[in-house]
Amino acid sequence: MSWLKNFWRGRKVSITQDRHWVELPGVGMVQVARSVDCLGAVCPRPQLLTMQMVEELAEGEVFELISDNPTSVETIPSLVMVLCSSHLATVRDAEGWRIYIRKGM
Repeated sequence: MSWLKNFWRGRKVSITQDRHWVELPGVGMVQVARSVDCLGAVCPRPQLLTMQMVEELAEGEVFELISDNPTSVETIPSLVMVLCSSHLATVRDAEGWRIYIRKGM
């Protein structure tokens, strides 16, 4: 059973509130309110954190979800639509993917 605890524990997820600006292809410059580092986390953790961020942020704020899990990256855009929010872009970088989500439509 200890292997299962280690599987779910994984790397610690961090949520930072450092506001910064990014330029997104096809969107332009947006200000990111929070950044959620999910590197090493497996499903459903990134999805649950996405739901948490959409609940916590104010209407119109943008957050960045960083993930290296391909399955999570594929499911986030459809989850965001269900949460009545907007998937702005998914950008590939050296660590994995950065997904940008705006609360609200």
